[in-house]
Amino acid sequence: MNEIYLISLAKDTKRRELLQQKFSSYDSFKLIDAVDGRELNAREYYKIISPSFKAYGKVLSPAEIGCSLSHVKAYEAFLASEAKFALIFEDDVIGDNQAIKEAFLAASKMPENSVLICGMQDGLEGRFSAFGKKVDTSLSKPLWQVSKHSFSSIYRAGAYVLTKKSAKNLLEIHKNALCTTDIWDYLLGVNDMQMYFCDLFSHPTDLSGSNIEGERLERGYSANLKAYIKTFKFILFSRLEKLQGYERIFKRG
Repeated sequence: MNEIYLISLAKDTKRRELLQQKFSSYDSFKLIDAVDGRELNAREYYKIISPSFKAYGKVLSPAEIGCSLSHVKAYEAFLASEAKFALIFEDDVIGDNQAIKEAFLAASKMPENSVLICGMQDGLEGRFSAFGKKVDTSLSKPLWQVSKHSFSSIYRAGAYVLTKKSAKNLLEIHKNALCTTDIWDYLLGVNDMQMYFCDLFSHPTDLSGSNIEGERLERGYSANLKAYIKTFKFILFSRLEKLQGYERIFKRG
């Protein structure tokens, strides 16, 4: 048995109505009532960001906190269930029932200590490609084992599959100090987990309605020495891995 968890704010009824039209299995989705981080009072907010800042040197925005707390609720629900795999959706996912079927088929081909990212890379800009090795071509889209040096080139947590082991690992990290949900290079690196990728679901390219994207733009970004070193390492290792048979999964525009 597998479960599908849909993370959605109570007020976002229109988004859920659209999903119901697209997914014939919608009624079997387990609805996770999302946390709106913007509604936290100052005391609650600082109680959460204090350990996070100490652990990661970063202040999470209210939207990032709400997103992470919502995904934590999904992990807890999955771990309390009898399901083998959990497909976790955010309510802006674009896809259909066939893609759901293929997501679980793809997940059955990966080790237990792994996460399957099911696409949702649309509309993102950046200079890096992601590299991996094809491990299965029997589905509508190839299944890739992603190079650990490309984990940082995969963003979002809008559609992904967890095993019980990977859900437990992620939950422990967030319980210790809440982390941004889609910082996959860190989240997977803590327990040496593997990432698999299959481009089954899409994300809207218009990001104007995204609270997280808006807050991230307001916060801005300026590269520091650590970021430059990370860039150099990515370029170096991606060149070496190409010689070892790794292929480009996608290239950002």
